[in-house]
Amino acid sequence: MLAQHHEELSDQFALAWDGKRKWSKYLEERFSEISTKLIVAEEEGEIVGFMLCLLSPNMPVFKDRKIGVISDVYVLEERRRKGVAKNMLNSAIKWFEKNRVRSIQLGVAHDNFEARAAWRQVGFEPYIIYKRLDLKNLNERERTAPKRMRKVARQKKVKRRRGL
Repeated sequence: MLAQHHEELSDQFALAWDGKRKWSKYLEERFSEISTKLIVAEEEGEIVGFMLCLLSPNMPVFKDRKIGVISDVYVLEERRRKGVAKNMLNSAIKWFEKNRVRSIQLGVAHDNFEARAAWRQVGFEPYIIYKRLDLKNLNERERTAPKRMRKVARQKKVKRRRGL
């Protein structure tokens, strides 16, 4: 469900041929650790969503030694905007607080506007912006760049080599 949702957002989320098997193995390993919590939302005996929460060590230079991470979230399309994710988040917050976490981080696909709005609505704010450079397309962009731009780029390279 979650993987299919991401694949629909962008081909950058295309799964490996053995992605499902690897995901199962990943979850199995994560659940053997006490630093992982899976929150499952049920309604009338049916699973309508889940949230995977992790305790993660922070960079040692920062005051907070560990951070909470919401790794994966999914809510069935017909149950969205009905408080399911918010209820799971409340459970997650209690777990994080119990584990002495002072902040929670999560990542949202750039084109997942629905999720971005939902997280903003419950108080999450932009913190770090990740950028992606697809190297496969890099050479193509250079070949199709206007000649003037290529000449400027070559001149800059020459200046750098001369130590200017």
